[in-house]
Amino acid sequence: MSGNAPYDRYVNGDRAALSGEAQAGLKLFRGKGNCAACHVGPTFTDEKFHNTGIAWARPPREPAAAESFRDEGRATVTGRADDRGAFKTPTLREVEHSAPYMHDGSLASLDEVVDYYDRGGNKHALLDQELRPIGFTAAEKHALIAFLRSLSGTMTK
Repeated sequence: MSGNAPYDRYVNGDRAALSGEAQAGLKLFRGKGNCAACHVGPTFTDEKFHNTGIAWARPPREPAAAESFRDEGRATVTGRADDRGAFKTPTLREVEHSAPYMHDGSLASLDEVVDYYDRGGNKHALLDQELRPIGFTAAEKHALIAFLRSLSGTMTK
């Protein structure tokens, strides 16, 4: 269990709990980044399965026929083709302490995660409709990461 994070104090009225940069990141998270489409509620997860393209593989310089999924994701359980490459939205609580990222650990840092989503994930027909290229500036990326770090708090058992 994690609690008393700067974000928690901020939403409970302590406006000094988040730096100006983290507040700008929160605005980006809810707005331009559209992160809150999937990362919602107190645990920052909608508990649903989404295809972000992370499991999609197309070998370099190979024809489109060589495209495939490195991991079938939710389809392994459901048997549904539409669930190929879909994975449960993880909580963002303590995200700064949970590297590496994505279901397969393929992204080593929050910088890489933000860059991945900024470019709109890996394109393919099953990509979640909420994902699109965003076009963050370097300053916006730093602000978003400052906000994500504000989701880390006091750990209790």
